[in-house]
Amino acid sequence: MQTIINNNPEVLKEQFNNQILNCFNSMQNKDKIIIWLSGWSSLNIFYWEFVNIFESIDSNLRSKIYFCFLDERVVDFNSIDSNYKLVSELFLDELVNKWYIKQTQILLPDFSLTDYETDYFNQVKHIDIWLFWVWPDCHTCSLFPNHALLWDTTYWYLKITDSPKPPSHRITISVNMLFDTKYAFAFFMWNTKIEALKMFMDEKINIDFCPIKLIKKCENVYVFSDIT
Repeated sequence: MQTIINNNPEVLKEQFNNQILNCFNSMQNKDKIIIWLSGWSSLNIFYWEFVNIFESIDSNLRSKIYFCFLDERVVDFNSIDSNYKLVSELFLDELVNKWYIKQTQILLPDFSLTDYETDYFNQVKHIDIWLFWVWPDCHTCSLFPNHALLWDTTYWYLKITDSPKPPSHRITISVNMLFDTKYAFAFFMWNTKIEALKMFMDEKINIDFCPIKLIKKCENVYVFSDIT
């Protein structure tokens, strides 16, 4: 695990750019590179960098990169509660408008289907890179502390209908899908995450109380924080 802590956002962005480009270069022989996204405002400074990153890589590599979602709220994609809407406005729309990617490189669940979690898994069956903003309660994706889904052993997308945070209905990757990640990035940004970072680093606290610790089982882990 590599921990990058610096209260200078320019330093953090530079480190993020370097690491993401290294990830891309290590996988340039793959047919597809799958990036799993989460949505929240403390990731903005990193998400904005994707436009610069895509300007710097060749079109062949760009065409292999697909964006998906670690979890999504079961709402209309125009809703303010939609992770897709948030991330689109931050950088995905600009990537499409600049012809860096095609709209078809953004994969979304189809909530009009009864088995939308199965359909989404059929679209996206593995993770290469995932980016996750950490909440103060240390949940990851829609895997919440002491929630039953933490003990689900399937390799699948999962429905959640009783989310402790609204909206109650969501889709999330399972624990075993998370473990299959090659490169995991977790972001403990802003002073509101001081306690979450302490819990993440405390070996005495288990996953039941701090689900973000699940990422420690991924192949390559990068932790970014501005908490010094």
